[in-house]
Order: sequence, then C-alpha cells, then structure tokens
Amino acid sequence: MVNAERTEKFIVEVFKKLGLSESNAKDAAEVLIMADIYGVESHGAPRLPNYVARLKSEMIKSNPDIRVVHELPSTALVDGDQGLGMVVGRRAMEVAINKARNTGAGFVSVKNSTHYGIAGFYARMALEHDMIGFSMTNVGFGGDTPPTGGKTGFFGTNPIAVAAPTKTPPAFVMDFATTVVAFGKLQIAMRRNQEIPLGWVMDADGNPSSNPAARADGGYMLPIGGLKDTGGHKGYGFMLLVDILTGILSGAAVGATASKLVDSDTERARPAGAAQNTGHFFGALRIDGFRPVEEFKEEMDEMFRVIRSSEKLPGWERIYIHGEDQWEAEKDRRTNGIPLDRPTYDGLIEISNDLGIALDIDQ
Repeated sequence: MVNAERTEKFIVEVFKKLGLSESNAKDAAEVLIMADIYGVESHGAPRLPNYVARLKSEMIKSNPDIRVVHELPSTALVDGDQGLGMVVGRRAMEVAINKARNTGAGFVSVKNSTHYGIAGFYARMALEHDMIGFSMTNVGFGGDTPPTGGKTGFFGTNPIAVAAPTKTPPAFVMDFATTVVAFGKLQIAMRRNQEIPLGWVMDADGNPSSNPAARADGGYMLPIGGLKDTGGHKGYGFMLLVDILTGILSGAAVGATASKLVDSDTERARPAGAAQNTGHFFGALRIDGFRPVEEFKEEMDEMFRVIRSSEKLPGWERIYIHGEDQWEAEKDRRTNGIPLDRPTYDGLIEISNDLGIALDIDQ
C-alpha cells in the first residue's frame, strides 16, 4: 500500500522536474492520483512512466500555449498546443463551466491535446457548480476496434463520462470506455500474467480470446455490446459519436489517425516529433436553467432509492449506482492507502532514480 497524499506530492515533483509550472504540475498530479483513489488503477500511477517519457522526448510540451481560438457565447474551440492532457482538459472544462454560468450551457471541443487520464474527473468538475458535466476523448489506441462488420481496426477506446449532482452522496458519475473494457485493464492483466474474460478481445482469426496479449498479436478489442447479434453496433455508434465531437468538430485526429499514447504493448513512448493531436469534448449544463436545483437533487435521490430497493437477482446482495463504487473506494483509500502492483511500484522507483527525486510513498 502507498499513501495517496505522498504519492501525489511525488508526482507533482516529477512533473515540476520535467518543466511544468507548479500549478500545472499540481493540476495534472491530482487527475492521476484521483484515478487511483477512485479505484481506476488503469489510469493512475501506472500511466506516469508514459507521461514522463513523452515529456522527456518533447512529444508533450511542458509549457504549452493553451488558448481559445474561436468562440461564441456558449461554445469554444480550444487549442491544447500539445500540452499534457490533464492540464489542457482542466482548462477547457473551466471554459465550459464559465460559459454555462453565463449562458446556461457551455460546450468546448479541443484539438492538439494529448492523453488526459480519467474522463470522469472533468465531468465531476461541474458538480460543485450545481451543473451536469460531460467529458469525452478520442485519445487511446486508435485502430484497436473495427466498425461492426469490419475487420480492420479504426477506433480507440473513446471514453464518455457524465456527472450529475445529488442531495445525498455519492453523485451520479458514469465513466466508461466505449469498448467492452478500457485498454488499461488489458495492460494490468498482462503485467499480472492474468487471463481475461471472454468477450473483451478477439484474436487475429476473429475468435474470442482470454489472452490479454491477443490484441497485440493481430486481434482487436470489441465495442460495448460485443458482436452485432449482442448489440455491438450500439457501442460502434457511441465510438462514432465521440470521434465526431472530439475529432471532426475540433479538427483533431480521428480514429486510426489519432496517435497512441505509446507505440505498443511494450509501453515505449513514440519518437519525438510524432504529434498526438488528441481531441476532447467537454460540456456543462446549469440545472437551474430547467428547474430548481434542490428539486432536481431530491428527485435524483428518490430515483436511486427506488432502484437500490428493487428486487435483486439470486447472488446479488446490492444494486449500485454509477459512481458509488468509486465513492466507496475513495473513502477507503484515503484512509488505508492505495494498492500498487509490483511493476507499477518498480516503475516509480526507476523514475525516482532517473530524476533524482526521493520516493517516500509507503503507507
């Protein structure tokens, strides 16, 4: 177990050592550590070596000129200037929230960004303003998933997140890849030499595989729903939607043309100069533009009460609402620490030795 606060401070020092300002380093580190605190290990500390490699090779700019290049009262296009996605994403979501504060709704599309970490973080930013938040990105591993009926990969994991406030915690936070699982879960399974459930990936011959390396051996990940007979065309539709709003709308890369975070499953950063041009899309919606906020929150609570109290299938002790498991993970991990697997911990040791930053993170 590692201590969340000390791990976050270590990440801040890493980013500062690589040229980020203190405020940007803190903003980026918070996004990363919150992924681990929420139990989304695939997007937390295990990602740090990739960001470090890209910052060192100048594929990610440590001091980008993040700017609004076009706007109307409720919309904006932001150029991330190849900055760290967690910094770009927070700035863009702040623009969306400010526009919503003034007009009732704010929507921002982003180009020239990079991998932004956990999608739900940005949607959650709207909650403290009594707004509904939206976040999506086409970053990831373009070319992993073919369209339904196709064999050639085109889409990345294209995550979508939506957050809405409640009167009684936790808030509603829906955050998911539009593939059956996020690619990071395959990476975790590979690091731990674990098999995966059938239905996550197909091998090069188009057969379901329990081997997480099947994707790297010519296979591909499946969209939400799997194959067409089980509703895979719906996941395919969500993937298209994300690429339209994050890529086509902003002028960012689309589908298989979107650079990967890393070259391959070896997790080596791509060569310097290979610009990522990742796209994001953010939204914020004022609840009081429709009805009183307290009425909305009370009705959210009542809906969730009815859902939780509904009759359960055999073997099910509890029905969860989206975001509830992350809320419980946060309460536990802030007190008891964050579990890190050995390869991830070793990666942090390597960064510590390379950059000359003390690693004092044990719980």
